[in-house]
Amino acid sequence: MKASNGWVTTIVLVHLAVAIVHGKAHSELLVGLTSAGMAFVVIVVLILPLMAMVLSWRAARRLGLILLSLSMFAALVFGVYHHFLIVSPDHVSKQPSGPWGITFVATAVGLAVTELAGAYVGVHFLIGQKKNLGASSD
Repeated sequence: MKASNGWVTTIVLVHLAVAIVHGKAHSELLVGLTSAGMAFVVIVVLILPLMAMVLSWRAARRLGLILLSLSMFAALVFGVYHHFLIVSPDHVSKQPSGPWGITFVATAVGLAVTELAGAYVGVHFLIGQKKNLGASSD
């Protein structure tokens, strides 16, 4: 197994778990998203990293790493903007101090961390792959 496959799989699955819990916190706190925001979350935050993971295990490994880097970076920008920059019901400072508010804040941070890690890992292994043309990049 290539080292990149393990890293990609771990990050994507941890990110998915954090995203599911964050989505549950959104639901419990009645913090909704616009239709466009929901489409972005479903496609870019949930589906594309899973597709990247599958591709990283296949012959389309480079495409998987590119897709991972781009989707995780886009998700990071989206999440940081909505959770930490603009003041709205989705901002971490607007959440109640109860269990779901704490969960919302913790998972917002967890999403940012896993998205940053995913973007980094994708780029890191892409660069390694380019340096070792034709050879194993792990």
